[in-house]
Amino acid sequence: MKKLIALPVAGALFVAGCAAESGTAAADGETIVVSGSATVEPITRHIAQRTGYTVDITADGSTDGFEAFCAGDSDINNSSVAIPGAGEDTDFQAMCADNGVEYIELPIALDAITIVKNDANNWATDLSMEQLREIWSADSSVTQWADINPAWPAEDITLVGRPKGSGTLGVFDEIVLGGQTMRDDYAATDDINELLEWIAEDVNAIGFMGVGNYLATAGPIRDKIDNVLIDGIAPTAEQTQSGAYPMSRPLFIYVNVNSLNGSGANVEGFVTEYLNRVESVVPREYFYTLPEQEYDAARQRFEDRVTGPEERWRA
Repeated sequence: MKKLIALPVAGALFVAGCAAESGTAAADGETIVVSGSATVEPITRHIAQRTGYTVDITADGSTDGFEAFCAGDSDINNSSVAIPGAGEDTDFQAMCADNGVEYIELPIALDAITIVKNDANNWATDLSMEQLREIWSADSSVTQWADINPAWPAEDITLVGRPKGSGTLGVFDEIVLGGQTMRDDYAATDDINELLEWIAEDVNAIGFMGVGNYLATAGPIRDKIDNVLIDGIAPTAEQTQSGAYPMSRPLFIYVNVNSLNGSGANVEGFVTEYLNRVESVVPREYFYTLPEQEYDAARQRFEDRVTGPEERWRA
């Protein structure tokens, strides 16, 4: 397939108290603590660097982030999955309620989980959902490419991906395996750069990540990776926004209402700036925008302090 093309962008984890853009006053006071998704982190980082607020971001995975958030240990949780509730591995909705943590759920972008391979792999350019299930299921007998297609190399597949605690892993598991047990004999990391390096260094490596993480890759690694069509469909903005691409998902931030009280002017100001800027920032970080009305609705939801989850994001 032809590669999705993106301009290079520099990215790194940070603790930032950066100079604000023109017209934005820097805020004094407590550091804003953000936990959660490594996928969403670049969006939050971009906004933090340009608003003058001191923001400490930990990219430890969506659900690991909810452990801290629902304990009241973070002000905001970045999440690549809607907050899990009853019937899921951990009922974080109940955990937040038990700990007196009210939260506002704010959708900020649209993502596509993309399958990424080494660029020298010229055979697995288009995989079906059934083939992905064959590769990633715990009871799979697939170990080599030839196990999927006899015309492909009789070489061991190197599987890489995200670890437990990652929302990306949870969504990938749900969509691809549909409740089946996922194999655990793969290398896992929350460090997106490390994940990309693994794929770039091994012709037989294949993994999964958010499309924004893939498209933002710069430097020599960018020339050594490519992403894969799924049932003939590429994870482009058009195909993702239309619902044609089978592994699309919304991205969120969750705001602790307690952090908006008392000395919470910093958090309130930052989230207000976030919601005013995020629609224009999302494409710069190579993710896809939601319909414009969703950003209007998110600003109103925050202004009105509407708490709890919206069921439509769980359909």
